[in-house]
Amino acid sequence: MAWYTLHLARGLRTAGHDVFLYAQRMSPLADWARAEELLLNDDFDFHTTNPLELARAVRHLHATFHRFKPDVLNPHCPPGHALVAWVNRSRGLPVVRTVAEPRPPKSNLINRWIHERRTDAMIYSTASSLPRYRTAFRFARQIEEVIHPGLDLALFPAVATENWRARLNVPAHALFGAIVARLSPEKGQELLIEALALLSPAERNQFVVLLTGDDNRQRSAADLRALAQNRGVVDSLRFESRLADVRPLLAEIDVGIITSVRSEAVCRIALEYMAYAKPIISTDVNILAEVVRDGVNGWSVPVGDAAAMANALRRALTERDRLPMIGESGRTLVETEWSLSQQTAQTVSLFQRLLVEHA
Repeated sequence: MAWYTLHLARGLRTAGHDVFLYAQRMSPLADWARAEELLLNDDFDFHTTNPLELARAVRHLHATFHRFKPDVLNPHCPPGHALVAWVNRSRGLPVVRTVAEPRPPKSNLINRWIHERRTDAMIYSTASSLPRYRTAFRFARQIEEVIHPGLDLALFPAVATENWRARLNVPAHALFGAIVARLSPEKGQELLIEALALLSPAERNQFVVLLTGDDNRQRSAADLRALAQNRGVVDSLRFESRLADVRPLLAEIDVGIITSVRSEAVCRIALEYMAYAKPIISTDVNILAEVVRDGVNGWSVPVGDAAAMANALRRALTERDRLPMIGESGRTLVETEWSLSQQTAQTVSLFQRLLVEHA
C-alpha cells in the first residue's frame, strides 16, 4: 500500500499536479516521501485511540485543507479514510478511497457510513478486492474502478552484474531463480521446497533458487533451511538476507518465483521481474492472477499446489530456450499496461470525472 501511494504521488507530481501527502508517523512511506521531496506531514499517529491526538489531527487537516486547497481527497488507509470523511463533512470535496491492501473491510455501522455516505469513488489496485468490498457495503452512487499499480521504468535501467552466480556457486548448467520476499508465512516459500521435492533428482539438479528477505517473528531462514534439509532439496537453495538493491540480482536471474498464499494486492516484485524481462512462476493469489498470464509472461499455479508448482518448474526447464522471449513479453506488458504513467493517467481521469460531477 505504501509503495502504491508513493508512486502515485510521484506520478501525479510528474504530470504537473500538486500533491500533499499525509503519512503515518515514523513509517517507511514518510521516509520515502521525504527522500522524494514531496509535500509531506508525518506528525500524527493515525492509528491512535487517544482523543487528544485525534483532535489535533482533525485540526491540522482543517488547516491544511484551508492552505493547500485540494480538489480531491484520496485516503489510502482505513484510519486516514475515517479522518478525511469526518473533516470533509462541511467542505463537500470529492473523496476517493484507494484500496491497495488485501484485507477485507469491517462492515460495522461507522464503516458503512464512511463508505456509503461519505465516499464518492473507490479505486482498487486489484480486481480481487471488488467482491470483498461489495460484500461489506452497498455502493449505490459511487464510482468503482480497478487501477493497477504502475512501475516507473526509469528506476530500472540496465545495471552492472554483481556476479551472483559465482558468488552463490550456481552451476553453469542450472537455471537460476529467486524468491525476493520477507520470510513470513504468507509468502509461502515452503511451496517451492515441496515442489522441488516432487522433481526427479536429475530435474532438481538443474535448478538453483535464491531465497532473499528478512527473517520474520514467525519464521526464519534457518527454519526454511531445516525444512529443505528434511525434504532433501537444500542443495538447490541459497539464502541471503534482504538486499539493499535487488536490481543487479534481478538482471542476472533466469526466472522470478512468487509463492505467496496471502497478501499481494500490489506485488511490486512481479513488476520488477518483468522490468528486467524475467519470466515469472507464480501462485494466482489476488493481483498475481492479473499480472502473470499463464504461457505469456510466465506460469501461474493455484495457491498452495506443490504439484502444479513442480510442473511449472519442469516447463521452465523444457522451454528453456523460450525463457528470454517469455521474459520480453513481460517487459512489454509493463510498458503497455503496468506503467506509472498509465496508473497516473487513469487516476487523473477518475478525479476529473468527479470534479465535473461536483461542479
